[in-house]
Amino acid sequence: MSPTVRESKIAAVRRTVSQAALGLAVERGWENVRVEDIAARAGMSTRSFGNYFRSKNEALYAADLDRSAAIREYLRERPDDEPLWEAVVNATLDAFMAGDALDRDLVSKVRFAVAASPLGGEYLKVHAAREAALAAGVAERLGVDVTTDVYPRLMAAAVVGAVRVAIEFWIDSGQDAPLSDAIRAALEKVAAGLPEPPR
Repeated sequence: MSPTVRESKIAAVRRTVSQAALGLAVERGWENVRVEDIAARAGMSTRSFGNYFRSKNEALYAADLDRSAAIREYLRERPDDEPLWEAVVNATLDAFMAGDALDRDLVSKVRFAVAASPLGGEYLKVHAAREAALAAGVAERLGVDVTTDVYPRLMAAAVVGAVRVAIEFWIDSGQDAPLSDAIRAALEKVAAGLPEPPR
């Protein structure tokens, strides 16, 4: 289902505000950023900011949260005859790589900028949304009920965890390969049952 014009406008504003929050986090350190600062950077009033977000922490993770919620739709768009794991890997990559490619230096700076901040709740919310959306999509594809069959949730948890590790590894290792390659490699290892590497 295509988003309505209103939904598209709301999503665009949320992305703008989230980008403003990310930029300020890098420049000042998250503890030095106020809601007023984010609103001003995004070209809106503090009151307007409140129409979209309840806190500055929520704004910081907005783009990631919206991307997480969309992963079920990406999975629905995969061909019906595509094997489940292949479909999940491709849908996950589509969701993560939608829009601009992630910049390693920027992600590193943001991670450092928010390291000492109390963002745990928002971070967990993003991962919970990603797991829930992916589990629902897997359940749909398998024709099972996510409340009575544990497989979709297990698969979603494994995929989300592998993506997190892949992003952290990509940042820390400084590999020349694009992030999509790191995510695909991690997910393929999980799909294969994490076989022990040769020694």
